[in-house]
Amino acid sequence: MTDTKVVHFIAPKTKLEEEMVYFRDIVMAIHKRGYVLARDWLEPAYLTLEHAEPGKVIDWSDICRANIEAIPKCDLVIAEISTKSFGVGYDAGLAVSQKKPTLLLRRDDISKEAFLGGLDHPYVQKREYNRDTIDTIVGDFLSQYDSQSKDIRFNLFIDSKLNGYLQRSSLDKGKTKAEIVRELLLKEMENEHRKD
Repeated sequence: MTDTKVVHFIAPKTKLEEEMVYFRDIVMAIHKRGYVLARDWLEPAYLTLEHAEPGKVIDWSDICRANIEAIPKCDLVIAEISTKSFGVGYDAGLAVSQKKPTLLLRRDDISKEAFLGGLDHPYVQKREYNRDTIDTIVGDFLSQYDSQSKDIRFNLFIDSKLNGYLQRSSLDKGKTKAEIVRELLLKEMENEHRKD
């Protein structure tokens, strides 16, 4: 089992050839910090575009569908929104609805209207970048959610049957109820990881 955080990178495919250098910088900043991508779609999409017949319309539906399916599986989302895109806006909104911390990135030489103004939410951060600042901006965002940096406390409401089980297990194993719940969750996560 690994503690590696999973990041889903979202970007428009409409100007992929022009913006590829920026997108690669973002992906490199993610990998540099030991994070993995939920889907490594960028280079395959670029190759599809590069090898497409001139004038032929590319069907991006499989990539779009896979991007939507990747959101529940990730821990964090980074969306490049310099180019207006319904798909990127939709995916970003979907990520926020699933309570995924989301970083919206816009190049600092692009019109400010590209910042998804209606997507103001506690899970959303918006930053302007250029090639000199992108590594630091992505690094700062990722470090806020670094699992080694802090434990998270939350309340859990359970019924009397579960509480009885936890009390018995706590006495039998000489562990706190919290330790038992953590062990059960880790075991479940390992089982899910094996299924994937």
